[in-house]
Amino acid sequence: MPFAAIQGQERAIALLQRALARDRLAHAYLFIGPSGIGKKRTAYALAQAVLCNVQPRTGCGTCTACALVAAGVHPDVILLAREPGKQGLGIDQVRDLQRLLGLRPVQGEKKIALLDDAHLLHPPAQSALLKLLEEPPGDALLILLTVNSATLSRPLVSRCQQVRFRPLPLPLVEALLVREHGKDPATARTLALYSQGSLGRALSLDPKVFIEERRYLEEELQQLAGASFATLSRFAEWLVADRVKKPTKTNEIPENRTAGDRLELVLSWYEEVLRCALLGQEAVRRHTDRIPAIVRTASELGAMGALQRLTIVYDTLQALQRNANRQLAVEDMLLQLAQREPGSGRKSGSLPVPLSSP
Repeated sequence: MPFAAIQGQERAIALLQRALARDRLAHAYLFIGPSGIGKKRTAYALAQAVLCNVQPRTGCGTCTACALVAAGVHPDVILLAREPGKQGLGIDQVRDLQRLLGLRPVQGEKKIALLDDAHLLHPPAQSALLKLLEEPPGDALLILLTVNSATLSRPLVSRCQQVRFRPLPLPLVEALLVREHGKDPATARTLALYSQGSLGRALSLDPKVFIEERRYLEEELQQLAGASFATLSRFAEWLVADRVKKPTKTNEIPENRTAGDRLELVLSWYEEVLRCALLGQEAVRRHTDRIPAIVRTASELGAMGALQRLTIVYDTLQALQRNANRQLAVEDMLLQLAQREPGSGRKSGSLPVPLSSP
């Protein structure tokens, strides 16, 4: 997958191509951006450009080295990812990585390590990785992929060159869903609107299940006031549960989707309510089939109430990215949303989150 096959990340790719052309690659890169927007594809394209013998510094995409990288089996490319059942990346994994990087390359000129979900590195693992970055092997290239650098130590971040990846334009997500993944235009449009610029997020949504979940979620949100704690706790448990993508082949393993996707739906609901309160029902873009409920909720909450609830949900999502207890964080969120004047206990001076792109 050479750079030319990656769409929507022209600025990030241009930065890497300039470094390749000048033979000035950094020894470590930190790719920052939401999941499903092309960070890993770009990392593998960079590995191809480094290891390709046919078109060095570019990558041909067809030679043996490029094919091995694309298949994930090149002996000089190491993928470090969270182990099944683990909450994060541990120090033993980093030590194994250090040992492997200390070996001479088998086929290429460099050994390349890709650290997926680097924001999940445990503190001891970060310390071990920092030592590796401070004294990197001369023939090693490290690429850390993260959705957020806030959980990484400042010394660790400072040892890497940061490359930021932006959410994909929604028309591009829609076009890719139709052209490369066989979605019909109407389904592609719906999924793109809820993708937040992430093709991976759009593909994780089963359209039928998604519509059912959204309807259930909206009904529950409108009944929060006066709900018992047991009811709120059950709703919280449903909100934080991992989605599972059913296998399409008999030998395919079910894949857990990212926890928090349902909370993103809560966020989008209050975004639409706020749009309606400020601009009228014509401003509703994603919940157009739920206009009466949106209008009623906007009338009940007003712009300030919708903004308060939007901020509460956003802060909860941020807390979950910092590895807060999911069940307790979401229960606290629902308790605040159920109050007539939510957020009364919030710290003063906190800024509201801007509306995300539709």
